[in-house]
Amino acid sequence: MHILILPSWYPSNADDVRGVFFRDQAIALHNYGHTVGVIAPSIRSLRTLGKPRNQNPDFENDRGILTYREEVLSFLPRIPYGSYLLFLRAARKLLNAYIKKNGKPDIIHAHSAILAGAAGVKLSQEFEIPLVLTEHSSGFARGIYAKWQLKLAENAIKKSGLNIAVSPSLANILIEQFPNINARWKWIPNVVAARFSAKNRSCKNNHIIRYLNLALMTKNKGQTDLLSAFIKLNKNSQTVLELWLAGDGPIKAELMKIAKEAGVSDRVHFLGKIEPEKVPELLAQVDVMVVSSHYETFGVVAAEALMAGIPVVATRSGGPECIVEEGDGLLVEPKQPKALAEAMLEIGQNLDRYKPAVLEKNAQARFSTSAVAAQLTTEYQNLLSFIRESN
Repeated sequence: MHILILPSWYPSNADDVRGVFFRDQAIALHNYGHTVGVIAPSIRSLRTLGKPRNQNPDFENDRGILTYREEVLSFLPRIPYGSYLLFLRAARKLLNAYIKKNGKPDIIHAHSAILAGAAGVKLSQEFEIPLVLTEHSSGFARGIYAKWQLKLAENAIKKSGLNIAVSPSLANILIEQFPNINARWKWIPNVVAARFSAKNRSCKNNHIIRYLNLALMTKNKGQTDLLSAFIKLNKNSQTVLELWLAGDGPIKAELMKIAKEAGVSDRVHFLGKIEPEKVPELLAQVDVMVVSSHYETFGVVAAEALMAGIPVVATRSGGPECIVEEGDGLLVEPKQPKALAEAMLEIGQNLDRYKPAVLEKNAQARFSTSAVAAQLTTEYQNLLSFIRESN
């Protein structure tokens, strides 16, 4: 089958974490035996003019994925639908170029309704290619979208041949948000790349328990709650504890200040941004993954940790509930530092109960490249069969 991926955002290179799960899924489908291409328009703000920028190739063969890029300046930033029209124009140009070189795909798979899904509807109609839409965005739960954006999303969901959500909770939110569509949603998780494995784990240091949070440092990711939990935990622990915070973002300085004032700076390590290919190496050095988010559509870091044989403490923030099953770790309510500290303590005291090989095996069955690619392939085939029968 010939699948063309149309993402709302996409990594600019192999070291870019933005949209890395789109790239991982494209690679998974390619390795499963499909012909896979990517057309990746991007909107660049006028405010970035004069600043250093990545010089990305217009075309590259990325591990077998034929990837076409087009960057356009957002000269209509305050006009409703302006960014959509720019995105659509760039996507149409890329699709024409792609088909000219590689032939017409069987499926366009758009990721996130705003903006790729909305553009995908137009391209699906113009080029007569069935459209699949996967929704990832937490923006629907957080109420950040303008009316014109919601109209675009509603139209994309209504006219897509197949709608997929990356978690059941996100599907429920979309059903509530767009009650007039009566859309049916499939749940298919994000893929966890094959680079994550329990075999990579280093020898455990029995004298230190290391907790890891890997996320953008924003209020929604809950690192302030996590730091409060760690401070409580550290006061009463007879074991040396460390908290590793990987990532960057607007509240990093605030977190560093809290750690310093609490006297735990020597136990809290700020690692900065971690390139996707280096995350397995990082996971091999820690004992527990902690997801402290207030809301997550999926929470791929929790699935990556399980694949790497690491137990997880996570908040019931939407996505982790479909990842952390019994025996994988513990779930707590969001915005509850005390409950988070108690769960971290319980996992830390009982690490021997969590067998890396078992955690990996169970996660492989749900999130591996082959497992997710098989689910997607079945849904693609069902859609194409339905279309043939309808005609």
